Amino acid sequence: MTSFFEDHLSLDAVVAFADGEMGLVAYQRAAAHVAHCESCAMEVAEQTTARQRLRAAACPSIPTGLLDALRSIPVALPAPPPPAGISRDQQGRVSRTADRGHPLRGRGFRIGAGAIVAGLAVGALAVAAVAERAPAPAGPTPGPDSAQVSYPSAPSSGTVVVVAARSAR
Repeated sequence: MTSFFEDHLSLDAVVAFADGEMGLVAYQRAAAHVAHCESCAMEVAEQTTARQRLRAAACPSIPTGLLDALRSIPVALPAPPPPAGISRDQQGRVSRTADRGHPLRGRGFRIGAGAIVAGLAVGALAVAAVAERAPAPAGPTPGPDSAQVSYPSAPSSGTVVVVAARSAR
């Protein structure tokens, strides 16, 4: 027959049992084990005795010299200087400083360059889209001295007549 009480209580379980800090089920299991196991019962008795002695002991007094030494320690040490590229204002807020010698490294320049590149890309896409949609001219290409005239009363709508005139220069 395998005994329920083969395993002994761990040190944490002994301390929790002696201090009364176990849950009900765990306490009942530990109490049943302690009732049948002499070594665990001795450990619980030692822990209970140690607990009672510590609670009954007087509080130690602190030497006056130690209190004075502790009071002389500064509450806050001065902050070390910030690394290069970082600044600290009067309220202690930390911020990144711009490198004045190299304007190309600034955040504003990078944002501006990105906006320009994005604008050029959108413009190129718009020109390409318009070029695809525009129909090719059907007739002769008018020159600088010609004009296009359309007649709304013409038999076929949308008829375009190209009139060319030469200037005498």
